[in-house]
Amino acid sequence: MSTVSDPREPLVSTRVRRLEGGEPPHLDRDLSRVRRGYFRPAAITLNASEQHRLRIEATADARTSPLIFSHASAAVLWGSPQLNAELSYVHATLPGSARRTTAGVRMHRGAVPDEHIVTLPSGLLVTSPMWTAMQVAASGRLPNVLLPLDHLVRLVAEQRAAEPGDVIEELISLVPPRMKGGAPAVRHLQLADPRSGSAGESLSRGQMVLLEVPMPDLQVPFARGDAPGSDIVDFDWPELETFGEFDGDGKYFEEEYTQGRTPAEVLRAEKAREDRVRRHRPHGVRWGWKDALSRARLGEILARAGITPRRKVSR
Repeated sequence: MSTVSDPREPLVSTRVRRLEGGEPPHLDRDLSRVRRGYFRPAAITLNASEQHRLRIEATADARTSPLIFSHASAAVLWGSPQLNAELSYVHATLPGSARRTTAGVRMHRGAVPDEHIVTLPSGLLVTSPMWTAMQVAASGRLPNVLLPLDHLVRLVAEQRAAEPGDVIEELISLVPPRMKGGAPAVRHLQLADPRSGSAGESLSRGQMVLLEVPMPDLQVPFARGDAPGSDIVDFDWPELETFGEFDGDGKYFEEEYTQGRTPAEVLRAEKAREDRVRRHRPHGVRWGWKDALSRARLGEILARAGITPRRKVSR
């Protein structure tokens, strides 16, 4: 599987091909369509965020005047994880223009303060992480909205060496009093937590909010006992003596997590870690992506572990 570090590199435009006298891209079986007039090599494998960034680059190249990329598109440019459903359109904000959708671009009406417009090294204009978080909080919905919000709050806190609580308070102060989606934006920002260790954990926490289960503490360390250091669990319910773990797809296969170990070795190490954690929390519950994507399924898993949802969800 091949990937690209700079999504602009594989862009092929109909205009350039025509000027070069080459075969029209739409007739080239080695190319896949990105948007009208733009294509990419079909052999290159891109995830949803990389594909969306390529659409952003193509959109910018096709425009005669610059756009300020915003909302979910800005979140992608700032490295935020997103579910595919959030990336159906390229989003941009224009002052004084009515909201409209054209050629796969959703234009949002509104003014962006100069201090919240950033020029990226690629030349793209994008809303700042702060403004992006405020826009995403207003336009997004639970549970998905916590994926980019957790990341953006963490990004701003790291950039400023600031406390996440202070960042969240400042973000809430950015929400205009009469802004459409203002009330949900404040609630979503209050729920953001940069301690979330992965996109799957953020999604799970969003589902927990909707299920109305007791909310857990995050990334809680427990002393190993057999050696220096701590074992960190994703979710902790001390009042229920229960810990929770989100098992992402990469835990047993991706080098970032396996560090040269085989899946069997990773599994044995994880079992030993869980045994150590159970000395502190006798009850544990695990789930994966398929479970986190289904509110009903996750609710059933948590209920079996004694973490009872107040809101019932039918399958």
